[in-house]
Amino acid sequence: CLLTLIMYVFAVLFRIVTNNTEIGDLYFGSIPHGMATLLLPGLLPDHGNTVFKIGSASIGYAVVFVIFVIIATIVIMNLLIGMMCQSVNVVASVEKEEVIVSYVRTELGALMMSLDNDGNGVLSKHELERILLNSAACKIISEVGVDVECLVDVAEVHLFNKKDEITFPEFVELVLQLRGSNRASVRDIVHLRKFILEEMCEQENRILDAIQQL
Repeated sequence: CLLTLIMYVFAVLFRIVTNNTEIGDLYFGSIPHGMATLLLPGLLPDHGNTVFKIGSASIGYAVVFVIFVIIATIVIMNLLIGMMCQSVNVVASVEKEEVIVSYVRTELGALMMSLDNDGNGVLSKHELERILLNSAACKIISEVGVDVECLVDVAEVHLFNKKDEITFPEFVELVLQLRGSNRASVRDIVHLRKFILEEMCEQENRILDAIQQL
């Protein structure tokens, strides 16, 4: 409707300003003729000849064809806009993720250097507890959406159950994995399955040892 109104207004304008001229007689002899000139050579130049040929057989056929071209053009334009918006969102998400990772590594790395007692570049359970008791470290971890208390429990179960020390990259990876905004993935399900199987095997071994001691 808006496009039709715009074409009508400009067709009237061209009809007035080109009155009694060669251009006016050729392209704007009447209001409908002017609207057809603005629509076909103006907006749909690639389809002008086709529309005129179809219109020579029936005006109704030409109208239906023009409606199809306009609707198809709008649909394709919306699809392209949607793809562009999706691409922008993906790029923004990737950049945001990189900023968060860089922030966590930089800030926690500085704290680790100051709290690393032996200076060996790895964290013991006691050193990790000192970091998590540090107010600045808790603030950094909370800012990226991680529950500090949950982090302590998970670190004790998943990091210190098989070794006494962990590297700084392992700690940062754990922090990033425990953000509340993360979605569960297939990798998380596989890790959960592996953890449950390990715990079941460990409990089974304990039960067998207890039975053998009886």
